[in-house]
Amino acid sequence: MRRVIVLSPFRGLLRSVVYFLLGLIMALISAGYFSQLFSLIGINRDIAIFTSISISFLSLFTSPFNLVLKEIKKEAIVVEQDVVFFFGYPIFIPRALKLSTNTLVAVNFGGALIPAMISLFLMYELKFYILYFLINIIIVALISKLFSRVIRGVGVVMHPIIPSVFSVVTSYILFYKLHILIPVSAYIGSVLGTLIGADLLNLKKIIDEARPQIISIGGMGTFDGIFVSGIISVFLSELIII
Repeated sequence: MRRVIVLSPFRGLLRSVVYFLLGLIMALISAGYFSQLFSLIGINRDIAIFTSISISFLSLFTSPFNLVLKEIKKEAIVVEQDVVFFFGYPIFIPRALKLSTNTLVAVNFGGALIPAMISLFLMYELKFYILYFLINIIIVALISKLFSRVIRGVGVVMHPIIPSVFSVVTSYILFYKLHILIPVSAYIGSVLGTLIGADLLNLKKIIDEARPQIISIGGMGTFDGIFVSGIISVFLSELIII
């Protein structure tokens, strides 16, 4: 079993170029937001900008890479029918077949690992407010669990704007006296809340019902909702504190 799998839903030169350009734009936009986040916790502005650009482009170029955590083997019973004709009349005879399916559970580098590590780093640097961050994460996780849907053969899907909005609103309520921390809280809540609520809490349901060949936590070769919702949350939070 391969430990790292490269996945990309795009085929052909034109689609690959379009994907790269869109990802490049997203990386440039996110670099600006990340630099502001790091500046808020006291990191030198030049270092914050360099680190943010590095993280953004690292997220872009590692988004097709998935680290395989586990291989799950499941057996399913499928009922088929044989047809036997008796004096011209069809008689259906049920027949049970055992099918074995393998599902690889992986975590995406650019879509999950990097945003999660950034969020944990921000929480560590601002550990005095960790209780408020945890409240936001729990609320967004419950919302993500409620609005996410498991689709057979695909996995879990949810619009990234949903956790972003709830994370921003919750962050505003929690830090209404300290507006400077609203973008940080919104980012942490969106990333970790989506990761827990949409992906981890639905993991068993995805395996049992969707049964995809590969479950990629954080994306399937593109910027997933975890990454995008974090960027959207910072953008929205900055709008309300201007």
